[in-house]
Amino acid sequence: MSLNGILIINAFLDSPQVRDTYEALLEGAGRASVNMKVMRNDDFFTDLETGLVKVGSDSAGHALGDADFILFWNKDVFLGRSLERMGHRLFNPADPIEYCDNKALTYEKLGGICHMPRTVKIPMTFETVGYTDLSFEDRLGDLLGYPYVIKECYGSYGGQVYLATDKESARMILKSIEGKECLAQEFIATSKGRDIRAYVVGDRVVAAMERNNPDDFRSNITGGGKAVPITITKEQEQMAVACVEKLGMDFAGVDLLYGKNDEPLLCEVNSNAQFIGLRSATGIDISDALFEHIKFKTRTGR
Repeated sequence: MSLNGILIINAFLDSPQVRDTYEALLEGAGRASVNMKVMRNDDFFTDLETGLVKVGSDSAGHALGDADFILFWNKDVFLGRSLERMGHRLFNPADPIEYCDNKALTYEKLGGICHMPRTVKIPMTFETVGYTDLSFEDRLGDLLGYPYVIKECYGSYGGQVYLATDKESARMILKSIEGKECLAQEFIATSKGRDIRAYVVGDRVVAAMERNNPDDFRSNITGGGKAVPITITKEQEQMAVACVEKLGMDFAGVDLLYGKNDEPLLCEVNSNAQFIGLRSATGIDISDALFEHIKFKTRTGR
């Protein structure tokens, strides 16, 4: 018997890459004989008094119908938790999505689980106040050395990641993003412009690629990086899978850096990582493994 699922997407993301990902997911569902209905997060309202979901003024029950599962390709975690309270199984669950969406939370949750660059949370301020005193940056420079990396806690495609080459540039960066949650991280020179994207589904890495960008310290394909397929080491695979399991995820794109002796270091974990670039580089469509995992988990009640 075929399964019925709902793909919930974000109503306000509409880039070609995002649309290609949705199309690939639906094609993968078709190959797996899974019936999918597409809905958007603006189809729902989360009632914060009851903690449940409504469609307009009515309960969402009729709109969700006889769905066996929800593929939550979204970061609207309040909606996700409400759907879970109504008894729906989400892939990925809402809390792990929140852990990944905030890079500081990711590192906090994975502390002691895997080797990471030294990372510290930058003191919080407010957009209406800003940094009235940047003397704390002296201590960041002493702790991490120059250059070091400044990351906004919320960001995608490498667009909110900056390289502080010296004290002056560090302070300019901090002033430009003041009011946003951010962290500072040791710069791994041996991984400059290159990293690994390992896509984990369930308890295994389904496909992996190495990304390289000789013109930037970031390797993102959207920033000009090039990707080639790679066979990762056992140590790299174990780290990627351990991160996904610890966070309670079903699938994720795990980005790994190269340490001084090529040992893996965690860069970040992406809960709804796009996989079109990975498919182009490796010929592997993640959606096939994803729907096999969903079918197994749904039918076994896990």
